[in-house]
Amino acid sequence: MKSPVIIGSSEGAVKYMGGFKTIANLVKAMHDDLGITVPIAIHLDHGTYEGAMKALEAGYTSVMFDGSHFPIEENIAKTKEVIEAAKQKGASVEVEVGTLAGEEDGVMGSGEVADPEEVKIMADLGADMIAAGINNIHGPYPEG
Repeated sequence: MKSPVIIGSSEGAVKYMGGFKTIANLVKAMHDDLGITVPIAIHLDHGTYEGAMKALEAGYTSVMFDGSHFPIEENIAKTKEVIEAAKQKGASVEVEVGTLAGEEDGVMGSGEVADPEEVKIMADLGADMIAAGINNIHGPYPEG
């Protein structure tokens, strides 16, 4: 279809696939060796601070830093650092404000509506994308 592609991974998947560098190098090698002509983004979904930094260092072109479980001040501080590191690498950053209900890699969220002021703060930090909690569910649906 000649459309750009996003190859996404979670930190759980990264453990089973040999690490961030293995995934990034595999995707880049396939792109070059197979003569793929469409852009390919290598994305970390719902990453921790440490995971986002490792993914950027390994060559991921996009990371989602999910600091929604931190108090907002800590989420902002860590988000600033991830954005600065990503911009140095030419990568994009998605951040989360408010939590999504459900489970991602063993982390459970209760779900909530994000505070619009907090969303604006994250946007002003230079986040490329914002995942804002709107009472939505991510991952497996809870029973009942």
